[in-house]
Amino acid sequence: PNFPFIVTSYETAIRDQSKLEKLAEFSYVIVDEGHRLKNHRCTLLRSLKKLKATNRLLLTGTPIQNTLDELWSLLNFVNPLIFDDLTVFQSWFGFKDIGQKKQGATDEDAIIAEQQKNQTISKLHSILRPFLLRRVKKDVLKDMPPKKEVVVYAGISKLQQGYAAMIEQSTLRDTLLQQGIEEGRFLSQTNKQMNHRKNINHPFLFGEPKDPASGHPIGTAHPQLLVKASGKFALLDRMLDRLHRDKHQVLIFSQMTSVLNVMEDYLRFRDWRYFRIDGSTNIDDRQKQMDQFNAEKTSGVDGKRNQADDRHFCFLLSTRAGGLGINLTSADTCIIFDSDWNPHADSQAMDRCHRIGQTLPVAVYRLLTVNSVDIEMMEKQISKKKLERMTIAGGDFRKVGRNHSKNGISFEQLTNLLQSDIKDLNAKGGDVEDVKIDDEEFEAIMDRKRLFATGKDTVPPEGKMYDVIDAEDDEGDMLSSMKTS
Repeated sequence: PNFPFIVTSYETAIRDQSKLEKLAEFSYVIVDEGHRLKNHRCTLLRSLKKLKATNRLLLTGTPIQNTLDELWSLLNFVNPLIFDDLTVFQSWFGFKDIGQKKQGATDEDAIIAEQQKNQTISKLHSILRPFLLRRVKKDVLKDMPPKKEVVVYAGISKLQQGYAAMIEQSTLRDTLLQQGIEEGRFLSQTNKQMNHRKNINHPFLFGEPKDPASGHPIGTAHPQLLVKASGKFALLDRMLDRLHRDKHQVLIFSQMTSVLNVMEDYLRFRDWRYFRIDGSTNIDDRQKQMDQFNAEKTSGVDGKRNQADDRHFCFLLSTRAGGLGINLTSADTCIIFDSDWNPHADSQAMDRCHRIGQTLPVAVYRLLTVNSVDIEMMEKQISKKKLERMTIAGGDFRKVGRNHSKNGISFEQLTNLLQSDIKDLNAKGGDVEDVKIDDEEFEAIMDRKRLFATGKDTVPPEGKMYDVIDAEDDEGDMLSSMKTS
């Protein structure tokens, strides 16, 4: 061809595969968002493999999202001669037995024992090193403002407690219908986990009761009941009131568009302006909303705004639809209302405001309901993050051809990598209605100066109803502070 570059989309690469194959051999095939090739059976991967190329390059922020099999799929694309057999790759590292806990052991114990016996992690790093170059934000964006994540725990309302019991007893559907909530007809009682997720987000997701006096939905007739019905909404109401007074702009992410619907009712009740993007929002509307929101840029001392209150205070986004391809750096606050099973989906969501163009420190608040499926999901996230840290972050892939110790990763390094972000999720709070963060702890985590202070002035990393996760740990600072053997 008489042109030096071809820039195309994934969809076009699949659709016009036969045309691209007929072109001369490419010097490079470069794939952005390379984690889209994590499934070695996907159509996109098969299409790209058929292109003749001297070199292949993948760009991704999440080379591992769930399992090492995904990493093999990426390596197989980059160098199919070496990484030609998934079964062999799995046998090299013996991770198959990790997770099959012996009595009294933990996954961490099994991994450390495997490393001590067979140097498995060190071997993995050695094999990956020629094929992997890692850059994190602090390497390439020296002036990027800091980011801190705070996990805040919410209680459970009496209504939620009642619904939780009925979900377990498979009686919720009948109860809803008896109360005249017609949406109960569509409730499937077989997927208890999903029903528990809905309940802890807001019990009105199963249908909203009617006010006996007016016949209107009870949340419309008595808006405060909309807030009090959910422990998370009660916490969110408290947080947003403070953030609005301090003139911050806020992104709120949820997995469920039905949750965003309830949030819209709440924001209208509060008379706060907002935007919304989910999977049904067309491209033009997405761009218009982003442009207008970013035009109302946060400014002033400590991130507080100088503009009048006609700004859009909140941006509601579904995590999957709003977590990619969106730049909302006018916001300096992100709230993860309900977590994804995949930690990288939430990380992508946070990065909608913590990215190039951000001039203020970014506070991320993740809401978890005590003694609920939220805790189970967070534990799964932590487990997946440990796998990524152990495999990628622990390998020190910042330079090509760098000399490394023959001893590989040390016991101390591996132990630090496998430490949990949160010591004991199940130790937080209880399961009664009055469980909530107290005024002292609430003030500490909402005070932006104190949250980003250093030394004795900073917020304690752990409270009764919150945990501060230093986001820099996932960006490599934890590793650079370790001793190397």
